[in-house]
Amino acid sequence: MSDVANAIFDGADAIMLSAETATGGYPAEAVQTMARIAERAERAVRAPEPARRRPEVVGFPEAISDAARHAALDLGAKVIVAFTQSGFSARLMSQERPDVPIIALTPRVEVQRRLGLSWGVSSRLCRKVETTDEMIEEAEATLLGDGTVCAGDTVVIISGAPMWVTGTTNLLKLHRIGERR
Repeated sequence: MSDVANAIFDGADAIMLSAETATGGYPAEAVQTMARIAERAERAVRAPEPARRRPEVVGFPEAISDAARHAALDLGAKVIVAFTQSGFSARLMSQERPDVPIIALTPRVEVQRRLGLSWGVSSRLCRKVETTDEMIEEAEATLLGDGTVCAGDTVVIISGAPMWVTGTTNLLKLHRIGERR
């Protein structure tokens, strides 16, 4: 089980049972034990500040995810919301290891499922919105509807413009739930 803790310490997004453990006599208990170890290891580790990227590899998406993490920390945001067509924005945000949950909103079931393996990402299906105003409304409705946020909470939203074009993450919106400005 030290392999589980070491995987967490190494920054793994997901862990899995080995074939031997999964087919053993107590697979459910093995999963519960792994989950307990992973949770304790995550609490024990504070991710170091990510190293500054080399200027030649920084594009808009990387700059947005870095800024979103800092904004969430500075403003005490409840969550970071990533609208994503392919999962790229949410995975990039996951690499930043923010101190708040990442909620990925996508209209694609296969993307929602795949994001379940990304560190700190909880994905939800959403309708395919076309404007920034619709995006904010969809984020509010989804997060208020499932109890993730309350009126007055601050959220950080990242997306691409034009909407739903893979790899165009270029928009960061700081938003207080319930405010329309």
